[in-house]
Amino acid sequence: MKPRKLLTTVAPSIIALLLVGAGFLTCRYLTIKVFDQEIDSDAQAYTLGRLLKDQPEQRTAVASAYYDSEQALARLDTLSWAVPNIPTPFVGSAPAPGQQGNAHINTMQFRAAREVAMPKPARTYRIFLTGGSTAFGNGAPSDDTTIAGYLNTILTRELAPATGLNYEVFTMANSAWASTQERIVIENLLSELEPDMVIAVSGNNDVHWGALGRNVLWFRSYADELFLSLIKAVYRLTGQPPIAENTRIEAGPIAPAVIAGRLLKNVRISAFVLAAANIDYVFVLQPTLAASNKKLTRREGARLVQRDYFRECYGRIAAALTDLHEEHFRFVDLSGLFDGAGEQEEIFLDSYHFGDRGNEQIATGIFLRIKDRIVSKASG
Repeated sequence: MKPRKLLTTVAPSIIALLLVGAGFLTCRYLTIKVFDQEIDSDAQAYTLGRLLKDQPEQRTAVASAYYDSEQALARLDTLSWAVPNIPTPFVGSAPAPGQQGNAHINTMQFRAAREVAMPKPARTYRIFLTGGSTAFGNGAPSDDTTIAGYLNTILTRELAPATGLNYEVFTMANSAWASTQERIVIENLLSELEPDMVIAVSGNNDVHWGALGRNVLWFRSYADELFLSLIKAVYRLTGQPPIAENTRIEAGPIAPAVIAGRLLKNVRISAFVLAAANIDYVFVLQPTLAASNKKLTRREGARLVQRDYFRECYGRIAAALTDLHEEHFRFVDLSGLFDGAGEQEEIFLDSYHFGDRGNEQIATGIFLRIKDRIVSKASG
């Protein structure tokens, strides 16, 4: 076959292949771009440094809430914040196992480098601490400087010599979890792992979601929304019918009485489940900027929002839990823990979170209110 005729014969096929290849690459690029945009937006909150990437003044101010502000400032890009999540049975999502920034997540999704030993070792007093991002330790310099980390250190130092027990405190918490996720993880997981005590550092996120018009008994957290948005993108790209919405968002904040009632329901169920296994349950109403009477620094004051709403919700929550008299249950109100701090003392990183200084004070506040129960149980 002559070259010209061969070219005339083959050229259309080559052009068709090139067009198909170009179309494939374009489609692949557009598909990847859709997912990249969703995931990259979420990744901006993986560490505190990323969150404050373009805010040099805020980075310096936030660092002052740590014991060693210079070291904290230098390490902001490594301090874990809202760490990567993975879909997780029944609670929707929870931290992805592995090292996430400076946070270690074990295979069971606890914030710990070590695994939870089963059966529980002899002469061991085991505590699980659950809650949202404050309990997780967003912004903590290390696993040991979270609330659970400090509590573990205090228990070992103050009680181990007298009781002869080994103390271990594990964190099972996640950013944006409310009392519903806590209740489910208590019922389905924590109660099965031989704890002596479960502590919920909570309350803030129930109010947070209520302010956004969400029903905490039937809602999706931020990570859940991310995964749903990725699934919706797949459906769009494959020409499938759109996924119907199955949650409801109210036009305004949920009434404080309803907030307190829903939280109380979750706490009652958790208390019932734990009492059946002779496990102590402590609900700690966590400090939050809007409910605090602390003399605020200028930076803290700039973060203050919805003060009246948070205070009314917190008041109703405290009243409801004070009146709750369930076996093995104890309510601890730490909402006013920082009321005596001065206006030059930086405590809050933002509206809800703390550096190592705040975490240690919360851990100390918890210890002072549970040590009698631990000692009596050890001696009994």
